[in-house]
Amino acid sequence: MTSASRIWVTGASEGIGLGLITHYRRLGWQTVGSSRRPDKPEAADQWIQADLSIATERQRAIDQVLHDGKWPDLVVLNAGIGHWASVEDSKTIDSERIFALNYWAVVDLSRLLMQKANGRPIHAVVMSSIAARFGQKNLATYSASKAALALWAESLNQEWRDGPHRIQLIMPGVVQTDIMRHSIGKDGLPLGNQAKEHGGWSVERTAAKIEAATRSPQFSHILASPSTRLALVLHDLWPSLFYLLLRRKL
Repeated sequence: MTSASRIWVTGASEGIGLGLITHYRRLGWQTVGSSRRPDKPEAADQWIQADLSIATERQRAIDQVLHDGKWPDLVVLNAGIGHWASVEDSKTIDSERIFALNYWAVVDLSRLLMQKANGRPIHAVVMSSIAARFGQKNLATYSASKAALALWAESLNQEWRDGPHRIQLIMPGVVQTDIMRHSIGKDGLPLGNQAKEHGGWSVERTAAKIEAATRSPQFSHILASPSTRLALVLHDLWPSLFYLLLRRKL
């Protein structure tokens, strides 16, 4: 890649998003980041403050990314929010909030990019989660939003198959970020210090793996340990045993 290469990462104020713009800047890329937060990270050459759960903000973000006429070589649709509540305790307004950012923002931004492409190729990376692959207590809404996103991306991959555009699906496992602290609970507020601590891959390792995935022709990538990958196979082949083992682990 040359120094002229440009990447736009949504949800870039921290976690995987910040890891990505930091990683790509080291590679000589021009980095464009966006987030609801106004503070521009050092790794971002351009910063766009936008709440992508709002349709008008999505349109404004696209316009700002393209305001100088430069087309992004890579777009990573990473912005998202977690949710931790039982199905019974999940409020409709909170579920709509989760889907607005985790699902609809990605769908709408992709459509807006297609409308602006004018023959220029799109390379989009959609960040889902391995939570989309199996059910877990208190994660029904979050997992459903990521599962919907994964199937949507798979469908768009078929539509783009013989054209100039390309989409890839990334499903990270557990990564050392503050996603659980920022996840909203049954009261609609961030969990904060109520969130459980978790280990997992470092942000730096995850960003490097995502960058390597973008250079692969493969559509779908699961970023997780061999044991987690094996567990997903077990889920598909023998779900009753999978959930028995999962309950014992938890």
